[in-house]
Amino acid sequence: MRGFFYFNLMTHSSVELFRNKEIAKSLENIHPVIIIAENIRTPENIGMIMRLAANVGAVLTLFAYDNEISFKESKIKRTSSGAFDKIDWKVIKTDDIQNYLPKDYKVVALETTQYSKNIFDFTFPKKTAFVIGNEVTGISNSTLEITDEAIYIPVPGNISSLNVTHALSIGLFSWFNQKTSVSKGS
Repeated sequence: MRGFFYFNLMTHSSVELFRNKEIAKSLENIHPVIIIAENIRTPENIGMIMRLAANVGAVLTLFAYDNEISFKESKIKRTSSGAFDKIDWKVIKTDDIQNYLPKDYKVVALETTQYSKNIFDFTFPKKTAFVIGNEVTGISNSTLEITDEAIYIPVPGNISSLNVTHALSIGLFSWFNQKTSVSKGS
């Protein structure tokens, strides 16, 4: 098996391999996610969030801020690995988040609160909008008020928090796994 895997990677690009998989066909039956990133501090994290949005085919990515921001576009482009020009993204005011969300999407916060549910026991809504927060302060109370659900990622080690992009990766691919499993009839 090891040689077979090596052979395929050497003769096909990873994009070709994924296009030939059944999972690509199952994507037609799921609603794409929306990503809302609130008050993200670093251009590197912004770029990585864009890349994740492109990875899962997010229909919209919102970068919401309380105040004006200024980042070097080159740093964002470098860490987005080409996603900068390939996804629908906007910088908005935090107070305007709801104006950009379709009414039929449920807002799910990736945040540890007293009401948060374990991500591994959570059933994602049919139409999901993920909210992630600032790398230090998390999601603001005003944004938490517009969420429908909050989920947490159990972290068993000595450090109980994850980088915002790592948390988003886990959330997005948990959603992706669940929705592609559902669409296959599992």
